[in-house]
Amino acid sequence: MQILNLEQGLFFEMGDGKNWRVVHPDMGATQITLNHGIHAPGQEFTQHIHDESEDAIVCVEGSGSIRQGDIYTPITAGEMMFIPAGEVHGTKNTTDQSARMMSFQAPPDMALYRGERNHALGQSPTPTNGHVSSVQVIDMGKAGPVFGKPCDWRNVVSDQKGAQHLSLDFIQLQMGEAFEHQAQPTESVYVFINGSAQVIAGEVTSSNEKRWNLTFKDVIFLSAGDTFSLCVTTPNADNQSTKLVYCRSLARTC
Repeated sequence: MQILNLEQGLFFEMGDGKNWRVVHPDMGATQITLNHGIHAPGQEFTQHIHDESEDAIVCVEGSGSIRQGDIYTPITAGEMMFIPAGEVHGTKNTTDQSARMMSFQAPPDMALYRGERNHALGQSPTPTNGHVSSVQVIDMGKAGPVFGKPCDWRNVVSDQKGAQHLSLDFIQLQMGEAFEHQAQPTESVYVFINGSAQVIAGEVTSSNEKRWNLTFKDVIFLSAGDTFSLCVTTPNADNQSTKLVYCRSLARTC
């Protein structure tokens, strides 16, 4: 288990915004990646294709559009885009305010980090004539609830909804609410997109217990078998809920 931060990853070039790889093979991940980008008005994350990877892009702050050729589909904070492998896509800040996006890929696409997806102006792939896009834009807060959870937990993307390589959940907790992350057979990532919480790993009160007070932009990367507990112990500003995005690889082997 590793505690990371969206703005403390490794910089990589893709278009004209600022982009970091946060969870990636160079820090130990083998099944899933997490990238983070901040784009000023007009800046673009170049159109590209992942040959095998599925992509889940979350708008954290601001708004913008997913670009597919000459078609721009709006996306705003609290929404996400699910992009199947082989689908042309890019993102562009079509507003007059800064936009913060993060994206998960499974399996990892190392060509993205090698710069092979960063096409020169006018040379990016575009959809073929007559192509019907399979990209989905989803309001995470309106996704189907997962019953039996001790907080507001919603399943946004999963194998039951057509995904093959990753699942994504949206979690909201109020003051005093908590949950335990049970051991999973694959890698997974939690990202704080609002509020704060205390995270405890290891056996409570034992010598291997570890505690962190995590907040906006903090990241929890979990290897297969890792566990932790999380609780909202202090009120957030204006009584807002603590919000996390949870993405897990659906790889069949560890």
